[in-house]
Amino acid sequence: MRNDSVKEKIIEESIVLFMKYGVRSVTMDDVAKHLGISKKTIYLHFKDKEEIILLSTSVYFEKEQRDMEEIENGTENAVEHLYNLSVCLRERLRNINSSVLFDLKKYYKSAWDNYKKHKHDVIFNSVFNNLKRGMAEGLFRNDINPEILAYLRMGEIELSFNKEYFPEDKFTLGEIHEQIFEHFTQGILSEKGFKLLENYKQKAI
Repeated sequence: MRNDSVKEKIIEESIVLFMKYGVRSVTMDDVAKHLGISKKTIYLHFKDKEEIILLSTSVYFEKEQRDMEEIENGTENAVEHLYNLSVCLRERLRNINSSVLFDLKKYYKSAWDNYKKHKHDVIFNSVFNNLKRGMAEGLFRNDINPEILAYLRMGEIELSFNKEYFPEDKFTLGEIHEQIFEHFTQGILSEKGFKLLENYKQKAI
């Protein structure tokens, strides 16, 4: 196997482990065991665990950006975009440990900076532009402030990871997201937009 292929495989499988178990709890031994290789092989490609985390978050966010762009380009209107993005997020949350963001923020500054840049440059802009699109299409209320609500939406997503408010033994990330999404959409949709959203939900049943 080529060296670049080995490196890509380590990053790919590290993402799986980080998402499932949390970033801090996964050790280099865990990564080596999961891949069936020695730690020495890992250290041939990476200086330390922090470098793996930094590159893994970059790869993860790049893929998320591509997925978001694909959803945006494949939708006919802002409501369909909003709904399909929510479905995509719900699927991602099924495989994410709720401690991931906390771990990055507290222990891995460079990776956390990656997340903050991704959050602003990709997630915020996507939500903001779709809110403006929905207003122009008459599917969202015309009295909302898209900038404020884009920040609110990002804050809601981050809040869903907060165990202080949403204990793991009581709520799943999927359940939290579904409730928050319903609350958010009720505040922005026009009557026309609400009917359209219900149609998309019915088609998915």
